[in-house]
Amino acid sequence: MGRKVILSRKGFDGTTGGKPSPIMDDKFVSLPIPRADSGDFYKNLIYSPTKSYLKVMKDLGINLYSEAHLDPDLQKSIKKERPNNWRGLFGQAGTSQGTLHNRDVGKGDIFLFFGWFKEARKINGEWKYNKTAPDIHAIFGYLEVDRVFDIRARNPVPSWTKYHPHIKKRKDYGNDRNSVYIATKAFSTHSDKPGWGSFMYDEKLVLTKPTAKSRSFWELPPAFRGEQDQFTHDIKIWNELPNGKIEMQTNGRGDQEMYISGNPEVVAWAENLITSCLIYE
Repeated sequence: MGRKVILSRKGFDGTTGGKPSPIMDDKFVSLPIPRADSGDFYKNLIYSPTKSYLKVMKDLGINLYSEAHLDPDLQKSIKKERPNNWRGLFGQAGTSQGTLHNRDVGKGDIFLFFGWFKEARKINGEWKYNKTAPDIHAIFGYLEVDRVFDIRARNPVPSWTKYHPHIKKRKDYGNDRNSVYIATKAFSTHSDKPGWGSFMYDEKLVLTKPTAKSRSFWELPPAFRGEQDQFTHDIKIWNELPNGKIEMQTNGRGDQEMYISGNPEVVAWAENLITSCLIYE
């Protein structure tokens, strides 16, 4: 069976966090969603040598939250200490993990993580949203799956993964499905890149159609022609344009795992994004 691509919604959104994640220093900086009693405090998550995530959030007018659900965990530098063998991790549970399980998502498949973003600029040493910048949906990171661990079934996990919230807080998920995906060490079609990463800004990663009034109105490449049935959401708008691109919009938020497909053209598109777009640690 060939590999699959998954479009997975993560980070702050209109109902969880309530503000866009910022684009700062030409980086997509996805804000992990709030989670009480997680033990991962925003004040301890590192953006730069002088700025924690909490300080960035306060700069942007986000003052409500203290602890985060750090997932997906794609940036080595976000935590002060990492083991040498650390790799990117992603956990999923409940209905959304059921979606991944039912579509046989596993080794070799590619998660493309997207979220809500808006450009921010530094003014007098503080980050502020650029009021004239558009609100967009964009792909901010990726993870190529090496192994999947069923946490509900108590699969043995590498010791270095035990900090991850889907493992550390496994009791919070009760009897719901709960799994953790570990990235490959190197990306399989481009060994110079790791199997996970956070992207620098590139217009190729923007999903929202240019000039669209709503961030949820997307323009997808021609590889997505005929792929509407592979979306887990109800499709509100689907137009195949004369230039081959697709205009689309879904109804509501739907499943976090928005799209899953093994279409070779979509796989090639995802591989090209990962190999051609710059990442940061």
